[in-house]
Amino acid sequence: MIEVEHTLQIARPVDEVFAYLTDIERIPEWQASAEETSLEGELAEGSRIREVRSMMGRRATSTMEVTEYDPPKRFSLRTVEGPITYAVEHALEAVDGGTRVTFTGRGETNRVPRFMLGTVRKTIQRQFVKDLETFKQRLEST
Repeated sequence: MIEVEHTLQIARPVDEVFAYLTDIERIPEWQASAEETSLEGELAEGSRIREVRSMMGRRATSTMEVTEYDPPKRFSLRTVEGPITYAVEHALEAVDGGTRVTFTGRGETNRVPRFMLGTVRKTIQRQFVKDLETFKQRLEST
């Protein structure tokens, strides 16, 4: 299993950060691998999100399920269909007029050869942090 965690401070109110985070149609704005995202129905715990991503030169379609939806504090997802099994948790907290966001991602590695785990972990960590910095920049520039 690969686990990555990153915490950042965003100079925007927690309600605004949560709204942008959970605006499913806007995910491709700040996640480099996301090409298309769509929500089936209304956003709530149990909702399904369909996403198309480009990873390592390949396109993959996945279905995510919302496992936690507690505005404006928590938003979590897990794959229910797709080539990679992973879960992502977002914890938001109002601090000093802004928002502290802790992102945690966990993914199965049973399809990754053992000798490649370190390289895959570093690549995922680097992209995870880059996407989150883009998320922060987009919010703070509006």
